Amino acid sequence: MATAKARAPGFLAEAGLTRMAAFAGVVIAALALQTTLLARLTLIGVIPQLVLVVVVSLAYLDGESVGVVTGFAGGLLIDLTSLQSIVGLTALVYTLIGYSVGYLRQFTTGESVWTPVFAVALASAIAEGSYALMSILLGQPWVGIGFTAKVMGLVTLYNTLLTPFTFPLVRRVADRFRPERVYRW
Repeated sequence: MATAKARAPGFLAEAGLTRMAAFAGVVIAALALQTTLLARLTLIGVIPQLVLVVVVSLAYLDGESVGVVTGFAGGLLIDLTSLQSIVGLTALVYTLIGYSVGYLRQFTTGESVWTPVFAVALASAIAEGSYALMSILLGQPWVGIGFTAKVMGLVTLYNTLLTPFTFPLVRRVADRFRPERVYRW
């Protein structure tokens, strides 16, 4: 009788490189969808922020260090692919959001289905408000509180509606590439 032999993970799995590559792939896929398909689904020029949903999902699942890295990388990719005048502002906002969600996840109770949805909704509103505030502080022209509130509301609505579809996929990738051994320094 042949018994199933447990396969030892390779060096790349132990070093976490496959996990990092998987997360990078998820962020790049989200960016590609956001800049192509979702860019056509606009209402008053507002595009759903799928990369932010992925960053919040990864931060919620794996903590602040993953949230910071994916937030910075995803935000910087958005800054470099868009025609915004302040490169790095989205990276800063997404980094802070990723850290905050990753840190605050320890205070959530249980595994409610609604917690990631609420986290994405709150993070979306805070991210849009922070982006508008920092743009003003850095000398960009402001379009007014009414328009800013509409953009915040629409982005929050879009992202909240995307979460039930995005979060399970991100969780599947995170669980699939979770290391068997965790090394602490």
